[in-house]
Amino acid sequence: MTNVDYALRYLQKGFSTIPLWSPEMVRKNPPYGYHEALQKELEKNANEENPKPKEKVREMVLTRQCKKPCISGWTEYQKRLPTEEEVGTWFGQNPEPNIAIITGTVSNLVVFDLDSEDAVAYAEEEGGFPETVKVKTGKGYHVYMKHPGFPVKNSVNKDLAIDIRSDGGYVVAPPSIHGSGHQYWWEEGHSIWELDPAPCEPWMIQYLKDVNEQVGKKKAPKDGDNELNREIPDQDNKKPVKENSTGEFSRLLQEGCQEGERNHVTTSFIGHLFKTGMKPEEIWETVIIWNQTKVKPPLDLDELKRTFESVKSLEEKNSNAKKQAKVSIETFLDSSEKATAEYQKNYVRIPFAGDNLTLLESQMNGGFVGGRFYIFGGIPSSGKTVLLNNIADNICLAGQPVLFFSYDDGRSEIRYRTFSRFSKYPIDVFNTRQLKDLHGICENQSIQTIMSLKYVVQEMIPVEKWCDLIDQIVKKHGRGPVIIIDYLRKLRTEKGSGDERLRVDDIIGKLNQIAKNYNIPVIAISELARDSYKSGQRLSMASFKESGSIEYEASWLGILGAVEEDDGEYKLKENWDTIIEHDGNIDLIVFKAKRGTGSTGKVPLKVDKILMTVTNREDRNEKIPLQSSKKSRFE
Repeated sequence: MTNVDYALRYLQKGFSTIPLWSPEMVRKNPPYGYHEALQKELEKNANEENPKPKEKVREMVLTRQCKKPCISGWTEYQKRLPTEEEVGTWFGQNPEPNIAIITGTVSNLVVFDLDSEDAVAYAEEEGGFPETVKVKTGKGYHVYMKHPGFPVKNSVNKDLAIDIRSDGGYVVAPPSIHGSGHQYWWEEGHSIWELDPAPCEPWMIQYLKDVNEQVGKKKAPKDGDNELNREIPDQDNKKPVKENSTGEFSRLLQEGCQEGERNHVTTSFIGHLFKTGMKPEEIWETVIIWNQTKVKPPLDLDELKRTFESVKSLEEKNSNAKKQAKVSIETFLDSSEKATAEYQKNYVRIPFAGDNLTLLESQMNGGFVGGRFYIFGGIPSSGKTVLLNNIADNICLAGQPVLFFSYDDGRSEIRYRTFSRFSKYPIDVFNTRQLKDLHGICENQSIQTIMSLKYVVQEMIPVEKWCDLIDQIVKKHGRGPVIIIDYLRKLRTEKGSGDERLRVDDIIGKLNQIAKNYNIPVIAISELARDSYKSGQRLSMASFKESGSIEYEASWLGILGAVEEDDGEYKLKENWDTIIEHDGNIDLIVFKAKRGTGSTGKVPLKVDKILMTVTNREDRNEKIPLQSSKKSRFE
């Protein structure tokens, strides 16, 4: 069985499950800050009197990461069970995440984590455990017991090496992989499929009550209190972390602020969050949500980011000053860890080739890069939307969500293009409703996968509101979506401009900011100027209607057309419209490719407007190389 199967079976047993980072996930796509944390541990270890082997330090950091959720907002599932759709999406990734079972009342579960022989001996002396569910861990056992019915805090007894996981906590579940390579597994004869968690014995009830007294009574949150105001378990340090909140902080959480006070209040709010001990990435997510829901009107995302970075920098300086630690000369040496951290930091590349666009993906160095802005232009009827829809579907089939803003064609048109491609029925069959029943089409595995990951928006939503959509997708899938826009000039912002060029400039700036803030590719279709359609017309970056801002802001620019080369330049062929209509032969000319997005030149393609597919084309009769010898002035 796969981890999806296990997670779904746990859900059927009434256990709330969430995904954790797995060793393979960390190795292939390290999370934000992972390499920096590893480097700090290595430097700290190097200064110890008896340093551990580097491999042990790496294993320790990896193990710690593999006990962390790989989705944001996981605390929601302390109160409700996830849906089968959510579980299927989380655990259907490649590589597979580890599995966690949330303890506490939501799963009717409390777990005794015995990490030593002394812990086992103590339990036996007190009366032992009844026949119940047990998991073999690297050092001992997880013993699953039925929740006693009163609040039970998470705790650790360092002397006995007994951890309690209950309300607000979770445990790693089989068949997850530990950072050391050990696999969690059910103790023979004591699996969740063979037994149900037994009720707590009297000595266990007393132990849990003693634990509650030692940890301290948990204050019930007042009405309107945010999750930030509560005492929460720290899964890494295994001790409760109190997030103290002043009355002013609580007021800001509930009431937010108005125009005229937004900047200084936001600065104060962010500063308070840093003082709670939250991680910078968690603070940023919290501030985004607070800004969207409590600040009237919300600050622009780029302004909010600048404020956040300013406060973060100040807090780091203050923290370093308080520590008054000596600077180790070792920090000025380079290392493989430092080089790796810098090289891989936030690096994302999304493949899109499928089985039909391998030439184009190769031209673009293997896919779309996170944080980059891509522009596809094209002459009329050149297959721009067909190509972008093929790309979107291929990305979804690779397991990546797509947020498709379709303002030229509606949601149904985009849907039928996908149906046509994968069912091999002509598009007119769907447009004219010739099929009596779509169930057979919808049961196609590829179409089902695409429908679960491609979010098609036809409603006009201002660009400033997109962050809310992106955040929801990140929460559901654990990663940001690839954004595709059809097409650029139809986008709107909350503050319009009478000058069309200024309006488009503003939109492009906001799209660039979204790409960078979420580290995702943003891909848009843009119009060409009308005089670019003439036969024999030279195509260039100046052919775009929005030439100027696009020319400088985009990381990558390409134009679709039927072209021929003339003295190092590309010109539209005579009767280009007839060529496209009858032969489907089309060329994608890449005029600009910066910062790892690929190379300039021509990619021969073939568009099939009957089955809504764009494919590679073997261009045997032409001598134009895949990559032009003439370099872009941006290279």
